[in-house]
Amino acid sequence: MAKNKNNIVRQSYNNYIYEQTKKYQKKYGFEIGKGSHDAWNNEADAFKHTFMSADMALKTNVGISKYKGDEHEIEGRTKMGQSAGEENMDRWNNAEGRKIAQKIAKEIKNPFVLKAYALSGRLEDRIAEEVMKKMRKGDLITHPNDKRRYTETLKKDTRSPSQKLDDEIREKYKRMKNQRLQRVFGKSSGSSGKGRCLNRLLEF
Repeated sequence: MAKNKNNIVRQSYNNYIYEQTKKYQKKYGFEIGKGSHDAWNNEADAFKHTFMSADMALKTNVGISKYKGDEHEIEGRTKMGQSAGEENMDRWNNAEGRKIAQKIAKEIKNPFVLKAYALSGRLEDRIAEEVMKKMRKGDLITHPNDKRRYTETLKKDTRSPSQKLDDEIREKYKRMKNQRLQRVFGKSSGSSGKGRCLNRLLEF
């Protein structure tokens, strides 16, 4: 039952993104195809992925946007026979969308104002504007044959093996301390006098 509900929500969101793509295609005139695959491997496809990634990041967070975007591409590869070039194109544009979300969130700052923008429809216009700026600058990939390759920037762990072990021990100890505080005081932090005393007793 929950799976069916998730599928309905997902399809509804996909329909919303497609509607936005068609709406802004009429406004900006970017390339779009014909038939049931009109937003596939072209500028409309690039717009769709970039817009969706930014929209989801702003309405949830960047982590969820990346996770759902990656999940979609894995399904495309394993279940729909999506080519490596198509996957690369989509992942690239998804990443550009997350950059747009970070830029807009930094500009607006206040989450309540961001919510008001979303409810009024102005957020969609703002996202579309930034997507088109990137498309016109050539920052988006609009065809699977593009030679640019998407690579994830991962933070390198520069800790030595002994430092990693020390950090793991400290983290485990912290969890144990919080669990004990929860049992004794019903909360994870020692904000009360008793909690502060217990915290000091539990410290190394």
